[in-house]
This record gives sequence, C-alpha cells and structure tokens, in this order.
Amino acid sequence: MKKLIAMSLIALTMTSLAFAAPKKAKKAKKGKGMNISVFTIQQRQQPPADNRDYKWIEENFGVTFNWDILVGDKDQKIGVLIASGDLPDMVEVDSEKFQGAGCLIDLKPLVEKYGPNLMKHYAPAWKKMIDQDSEKDASGKIVKEHIYSLPNYGVINGADQNASYNQNGFWIQKRVLKEFGYPEVKTVDQYFDLIEKYLAKYPETDGAKTIGFNIITADWEAFNLWNPPNFLAGYPNDGNGHVTKEGGKYVYTDNFADANAERWFKLANGYFQRGLIDPASFTDNRDQYYAKIAQGRVLGMFIQGWQFMYDAENTIKASGNYDRTYVALPVVFDETIKPHYRDLTLPNLQRGYGITTKCGEKKAIEIIKFLDTILEEKNQKRLYWGVEGEDYMIDTDGSVTGQKGAPYYTAEQRERTSDNNYTLKNKAQLFTEEAPKIEGSFSDGYPNAIANTKYEIAQFMKPIDIELLDAYKVNSYAALVDKNPPQNAGWYPMWQCNPSPENDGLEHDAAVAMTGFETLQRKYLPMMIMGKPADFDKTWKEYTSQMKPLTDVYNKFMQQQLDHRVEVFGGQD
Repeated sequence: MKKLIAMSLIALTMTSLAFAAPKKAKKAKKGKGMNISVFTIQQRQQPPADNRDYKWIEENFGVTFNWDILVGDKDQKIGVLIASGDLPDMVEVDSEKFQGAGCLIDLKPLVEKYGPNLMKHYAPAWKKMIDQDSEKDASGKIVKEHIYSLPNYGVINGADQNASYNQNGFWIQKRVLKEFGYPEVKTVDQYFDLIEKYLAKYPETDGAKTIGFNIITADWEAFNLWNPPNFLAGYPNDGNGHVTKEGGKYVYTDNFADANAERWFKLANGYFQRGLIDPASFTDNRDQYYAKIAQGRVLGMFIQGWQFMYDAENTIKASGNYDRTYVALPVVFDETIKPHYRDLTLPNLQRGYGITTKCGEKKAIEIIKFLDTILEEKNQKRLYWGVEGEDYMIDTDGSVTGQKGAPYYTAEQRERTSDNNYTLKNKAQLFTEEAPKIEGSFSDGYPNAIANTKYEIAQFMKPIDIELLDAYKVNSYAALVDKNPPQNAGWYPMWQCNPSPENDGLEHDAAVAMTGFETLQRKYLPMMIMGKPADFDKTWKEYTSQMKPLTDVYNKFMQQQLDHRVEVFGGQD
C-alpha cells in the first residue's frame, strides 16, 4: 500500500512504468534459462508472448515468467493456494497470510549472501523489514530474525523526485472545480455541495447518467468504505485505527465505532438521500466500478490514487477528456481540523515478492541473483525508462530541455505513457510493479521516472492543469493536498501491524476479531448509508454493540504493537 513528493500531476499522466533505459545489459550464459512461476493480485491482462520487455529479460538474463493472475476473491484464492500446497515460485505478498502459513522461505540469509545490490538498496529500511517479519516473544522482543518479502515501493535512493500524488483523498473531477471557478473546498459538506450543484446542471455525461460519488466495496478494496472517518477527523493513514497521545502515552483506537465513524456515516446517509451516492456502489464488482470511472461519468470518490490512476484514468486520457481526470482534495469534517492525508514516502513493508517453500533453495538463490542483477542501474533504466529512441530521447546538446544529456519524450512518446495497450505489449508491468526498484534518483541525478524531470512536468501539463494549479496557487497536485507534510512518526504506519490468524495467542484472537468486524462492516455500513434517516441511530447501536467485543480484542493487540514500535522506532517529534 504503495509513493510521492511534489511538483506536478505526472502521476495522473503516466503509468507506473513510464520509466527507463540503458546501453547493454549482461547477457545470460547459455544453459541458464529459468522459468519463474508467479501469483499476483494485480488484476491485469496476461502479457502477450511477444511482449518486448519480457523478451529483453529472457534474452539478457535467461528468465521467463508464468503468471497466475488473480480472478475473483483474493483471500479465497490465497486460501486455496495455501491449503492445496500448489504454490508457485514467487507470490505477491500483501499480508501475513503466506508467511503465517509457513509458505515463504526466509530471504534474509539469501539476500545477505547473494544480493549485494539488494542489501545496499534496502539498507535504510532493513531494520524495519526485520522487525516486521521476525519471530517475537509475548512482549514483542525479537527471538529470531527473518525477512519474507522484498518491499516493492517506498525505499528512496537519493533525492525523492516523485511528482505525483497517489495516496488517499476525496477525489473530484477537474471539470467540477472549473465549472464553479475553482472554489475553496475544505470540508466534506462543501465537497458534496459542489458535486450536487454540478450534478443538477449536468445530469448526463455522453448520454449516460452522471454519478455524483461512488464507493468501491468489492473484495479487498472495501477498505475505502470504512476509511473516510479517520481522514475527515485529521488523522493520517494508520489503517484501521488512529494514534493519540494521552498522559504522555501513545494510545491506539480503532476507527470503526467511535464518534468520528458515527458522524461520517450519518453524513453519508444524508448525501445518499440527496441522490449523490451511487446505490450500485454496494453491488458493483471491481470491473463495474472501474468501468464507470473509465467512462468519465463519476464526479467524485474516496479512494487511494494508485487504485485508479494507471488504468481507469488512462482510459479517460486516451479519450482526450482531461477535464474528467481527478484531483485529490484533503477535506475534513469542519475547518477547525487540520488535514493529514499526505505522507512522506515510507517503505512498503510486507509487500512485494516473497519466494515460496515450493520453489526450493537452489532456485530461490538464482531468483535472488536475478533480482539483484535487475537492480543494477543500467537495467533499471532499461525497464523503467524504456528503449532510447523508441520510448524516450536524449537531449544531446540541450536544445530541447535546456540541459545537455537530459532524457525527454517526444509528443508521441509522451502519449504512450498513458496508453494501456502500448504498456501491455511493451512493458514488463506485472513484474516491475512488485519487484525491488530504484526510486528517487539515479546516479546521474535524473529521476527514476522521466515524467518527473522539470521539462516533462511542464510538458505533461494540459491547459486544465495549468489553470487549476494557478487558481489554487500551488505548483503540484501533491502540494494542493499538503505543501509541507509532517515527518512520519516512528511507529507509523500501524496498518503494517495487522494480525495474522496463523500465529498464536492474542495475535490469533485479534485476527479472528478483524475478520469478524469486517463481516459486520460489509453488512451494516451499506444499511447505514442507504437506510431511512429515522433508522440510523437504531442501526448504529446494533452495529456498535456487535463490534465492541471484537474491536476490544483487536485494539489490545494493536496497542501492544504500538508500544513495541514506539520503543524501537520512536514516537512523534
């Protein structure tokens, strides 16, 4: 869960793969061919057999891939893989499920022995990676060190030049802001009032019904249904709860049954009664939800940017309707609350690739060696910038960008960065999104994404973007959310501590409780939003009476984790 620092809107214009290239990579020795089977939760298309970058990987490193792409419910699929023992070589890790079931091998000794580039890359995050995955006693002390996955994002090399904002927000189409002269939108009421006004003027988009606000509730992405109260109350993304300091002690509290949750869902009920929230939010599957965004007819949603920016929003861009792309607004309950949506970049722990026990140690070593070699800068440029002359150009004399040697895009190449078909045929997207990667800057000072160079930031801007940013007196969409986000607290983020049911004691009980309250949320939260206003208090009381025994157990475990992280990594300066 996922990347950021300022100066534009590029994230809105690039796919996560519009990056890099080099000269010649080391050729794999003959006879070294290796096929890696991979399970991924990225719900993308299978790459074609003649995909350019996968061919490059095969020709230069002797590596091919066999992709098992998630279809349907994620947890159910993972459960089947674990129960059957029919595991691939690598899995995309997004929780403790594979680790807790004993399906992953310890990568720490392999990386230390066979991965010098990986060791250097992960050095700033190594201590937290170990703390996240290691065996601990009842007090939280490490008794045996382990690392089971290699973070896919958030480990920054040099200066962080990420020009995008792809975190949490109440997103809104740019055309809505433009229509009303780019008004200040600070509160959630102001946000929905604006959507209501626009919906009244433009009830249809290209002959289809315009949707005011949509919520994704399908499968694992349902966290967007219950996360808003946390942000509306001014707390950062600590997952299922928030942290306060009371009497000198840091205290963890869940977000699910407190006054902030009640306040939000009562407001949401009112917005629903006004016809602003799509009732199909609670029945649409994932494809149906994103199809509506891709059609350009959803005015607003609460979501994390990375969930829609690189697929659904690219479809909008391909149609040329840039005023229907989105901007995040850091709205809160009322103007007495300071918003805290934007984080400083942090390692995405317990995410990325893990290697399974089915793979075997000999092959696991070869995979680590491959990942280590791929992390060499020339190979990173080849994968993330692309092919010079085809995906990007070099300004040899400085006549284009004003800087000799700078990479840049032609107009055609720039358009390709948001062309999903081009990406499918040419980029190794399934692999690169989850693989260890250089983020921030290369040794020559250029960013890992060409789109983040000063020249390309300006080129990617469409008239609507220039107009909007000028109106709000900021130079990037990240700055529109927060010009100067605070330092991350030492414990942060607490979502990295969610319990695993495969472990014993309090952690097991907390994991069972978490499953229980997610079941209750899926049942009661739609009832609160869509029900009669007169029934809200009754439904809320019924919901909280069933939630409290579960959240009490969960909070006890999370408090234990918070205490440990504060002790090891510190609190809030």
